[in-house]
Amino acid sequence: MAVPFSPFHYWLIIMFDAVRNSRKFVQIILVLIALTFALFGMDAYQRMGAGEPAAAVVGKVEISNSRFDQALREQEYAMRDQMGEAFDRSMIENPEFRAGVLDRLINETAIRSAIIEGRIVVPDSVVQEYISKQAEFQENGHFSLTAYDVMLRSMGMTRDAYQQRIRETLAQQQLLMPVLASALAPKGSLAQWRKLESEQRTVAEWRFDNERFKAEVKLDDASVRKFYDDHPKRFEAPEQVKVEYVVLRTGDLQGQVEVTEADARQWYDSNRDSFGSPEKLRASHILVQSAEGDKSEDRAAARKKAEDLLTQVKAQPGKFAELAQKSSDDPGSASKGGDLGFFGRNVMAKPFEDAVFALKPQEISGIVETQFGFHIIQLTDKRGGVKPFEQVKAEALAQARKQAASRRFAEQADAFSDEVLKAQDALQPVAEKFGLKLEQSDWFARNHAPEGVLANPKLLAAVFSGESVRNRLNIEAIDLGDGTMVTARVLEYKPLHVQAFEEVKGVARMIAEGEAAAALAQVNGEEALEALRKGEAPAQKAAWSASRVMTRGTAGVSAAAGKQIFGVKSDVLPAYVGVKDDNGFALYRVEKIEVPQLEENEAEQKALASQYASMLGQEDLRAFIAGLRDRAGVKINQQTPVAD
Repeated sequence: MAVPFSPFHYWLIIMFDAVRNSRKFVQIILVLIALTFALFGMDAYQRMGAGEPAAAVVGKVEISNSRFDQALREQEYAMRDQMGEAFDRSMIENPEFRAGVLDRLINETAIRSAIIEGRIVVPDSVVQEYISKQAEFQENGHFSLTAYDVMLRSMGMTRDAYQQRIRETLAQQQLLMPVLASALAPKGSLAQWRKLESEQRTVAEWRFDNERFKAEVKLDDASVRKFYDDHPKRFEAPEQVKVEYVVLRTGDLQGQVEVTEADARQWYDSNRDSFGSPEKLRASHILVQSAEGDKSEDRAAARKKAEDLLTQVKAQPGKFAELAQKSSDDPGSASKGGDLGFFGRNVMAKPFEDAVFALKPQEISGIVETQFGFHIIQLTDKRGGVKPFEQVKAEALAQARKQAASRRFAEQADAFSDEVLKAQDALQPVAEKFGLKLEQSDWFARNHAPEGVLANPKLLAAVFSGESVRNRLNIEAIDLGDGTMVTARVLEYKPLHVQAFEEVKGVARMIAEGEAAAALAQVNGEEALEALRKGEAPAQKAAWSASRVMTRGTAGVSAAAGKQIFGVKSDVLPAYVGVKDDNGFALYRVEKIEVPQLEENEAEQKALASQYASMLGQEDLRAFIAGLRDRAGVKINQQTPVAD
């Protein structure tokens, strides 16, 4: 049923036209919304705690402080996982980071509200078709329900939860993708953009690296202690646990099952194609047509004709093709001497298949009766085939044992889960009952879990839940997929805490001295920049690099440096600019500005037009989301701790 137009739909049209006609909207939002919710499902924004203080309100939907804190933690965990030892808490201990996370939550909530108000619905059939085409769920070119379930279990998700995530993603695409895809690159704007992109600037660089100034920094213990006291969050240790755990694996059960040669042969017969390529035959036939419903005398006459033909073929096998051309009632193969080409099993009528697969090459069958009439068949060629059982007996036994272990696993899975709950606060009885090993971990944090079963997201969420930490009860058995179940229990817990000064004194000194050196580098760099702009000689001896030609796409130049370099006017050269970066402070001397004569190239023009249109589409998307926010109304709680 078609969805009727609502006032919201008309607003979308008006809003889209406004975006097309005004680029000033583009500057309202600084961060482009991610199109998929990798870390957060949209339902979370509808489940704000009643009466809980709100970090922000979007229309009628509140973003609670607890939801904001959760988003901050999840973003931190993601950064820790990605960066490992290179992660530095200073990257997230600033107002810009916290404001960026809150801004993203606001954008996502505004989009969610727009989807609901616009009645954008993604049918089940569309969701299922999308999932069925995903490469990770394919086996031999077809959707595999087994691969699908294994992947979901590894993600700690149910089918319903995953399908809802896909539904939400597709709904977002329905709302946002038309904005991205509809941008056009006007010829005049494209020409100007192309000119700017090709502009070349000759530049020399003078660096004031932090490393150079470390020798000048001498901090006493009191200064290091003050730095530690002023920045406690930088020295926080994440919450950690020690757990005991028990794993039930199909592989561990293989030694507990008995299999016989009969079991192996049964597995072999059910999986013959695993021991070779599927058998394909090439055959020719002569058909005397006679439908099953024909009169008995007609049927008998047809059989008599087939028997006469069979007598002729048996007498002169070499003339099978000639006889098929003259006498076969199958118009598709008669002209080819009865040749049917290659075919496998389950293609031909069952009596025909049984007969032809029983023949040896060049052998001719007797009369074969099917619903089409009476056939005389000659097997002419054979491909593929299956290795005999005796040749693969050991492998078949191993596979039969694995299959039996899988059945045992399925039988024991429920009993394992029940025993975990029955034992309540101890896993030793579970391990003893099922003959499994009770294992124990060392201390680990959520974002640095040991490899293996303990790294499963669903298990980690359960281990670090408040209930597990407080009550130290057995965690409900979790199916990890691929024939593995696990349960765990928290033995010891360390909450998030600031490490003692003596534990991190060396690290605190290194960070404090590094920041002091960075401050010195910036001061010296800015002093040199001021002198150069005044036409004076800097206090330090200049150390300019060799000049090089740069464009806006030159690699190895930060966005901030590029903005400064290409912001220089061409009327007074050389010109000097400076920028602070991760390694210190950099001065740039812009010596020459050139715009090369561009040749007309149709292929290049098309590629540039597509690139430029994509950039405009992203700007349109920023503006569109800004409009969603403006229409919904956004209120940010000024008491929300955005700053550290």
